[in-house]
Amino acid sequence: MDFPILHDPGSIELLLSTVARTDPPKLIDHDYLVSLGFKREVDDGLLKLLLFLGFIDDNGQPSVLWKKSLDPKHAPQILRDSVRAAYGSLFKRFPDAHKEDGSILMEYFRVETGDSDPNVAYMILTFKVLCDLANLDLLNLADAEPGEKPAKPAKKAASAKKTGKAQPADKVKAEVLRGQNGSPGIRISINIDLQDGSDPEFRDLVMKLLKKQLEL
Repeated sequence: MDFPILHDPGSIELLLSTVARTDPPKLIDHDYLVSLGFKREVDDGLLKLLLFLGFIDDNGQPSVLWKKSLDPKHAPQILRDSVRAAYGSLFKRFPDAHKEDGSILMEYFRVETGDSDPNVAYMILTFKVLCDLANLDLLNLADAEPGEKPAKPAKKAASAKKTGKAQPADKVKAEVLRGQNGSPGIRISINIDLQDGSDPEFRDLVMKLLKKQLEL
């Protein structure tokens, strides 16, 4: 199976926010991404992501999901359903896949794709960012079906009081900046939670990949 790999996962939020607020052109292609400020080579992966989530078809034309996402009342649920449907085989195997430990996800993606560990780690990072943006933590995926209303989340303050742990801040932030000569630029920050008890091999691999990206 061909899962999306985004080497710069922070750009996902900017792309999906564009989907949710912009009437799409007839064709979504590389030139369209460039016009949004996505100019790096890896940003071509965003086209594959849009196709994977069902927001464009094989010809690069926007789908009905993109058009429905323009309604702010429906956009969050559409994104949740799209992520769950796109990773359907994963959620079928692990109903709460977005909460699974990195070692379990590493093994799953390795077996399904036969890809290298670095690529598998990027698959997981992409998956985790999508789950965060889709607010899958609000759902009990073992009980809910696509289209159902999410369970009411517990109050963060109460949860923090019980566990003694601070609640995580937004994991991904992206904003458009004005670059040199008036050209658009993008500032992206990523905050990825790695629990102390998570798989050491996965933690080390993630840290190496993030360090590599910071050096680009």
